[in-house]
Amino acid sequence: MMYSINAVSGTPIYRQIVDQTRQLVASGQLPSGQHLPSVRAMAADLGINPMTVSKAYSLLERDGIVTRQRGLGMVVVETTITPAETIRPQTLALVEAARRLRLTREDIEHAIDLAWSTNEEEK
Repeated sequence: MMYSINAVSGTPIYRQIVDQTRQLVASGQLPSGQHLPSVRAMAADLGINPMTVSKAYSLLERDGIVTRQRGLGMVVVETTITPAETIRPQTLALVEAARRLRLTREDIEHAIDLAWSTNEEEK
């Protein structure tokens, strides 16, 4: 299973599915034409309510990431999602938090540089 759900993260589970699907598509791990698991199968695999998966799939369809094919389920469509676009929600949240704290762009860049270098050292 390519999905990892954190029930206590504060991010709704349907949003985690949407975000992870977008990331998988952008990285090529879910190529165009790939079928997503059925709602029931994904719900069972993740131990969540099928309505949660259905909501995520509906949002992915609305966003043009997948299409519903009668009798086949949800299929990834040809897309131009870039990896950088997949982190847009987190980027917007970071910028919003920084503005509330009255941080400058340089402050944010410095924080990102520190996090990046710390992450590189841990590898």
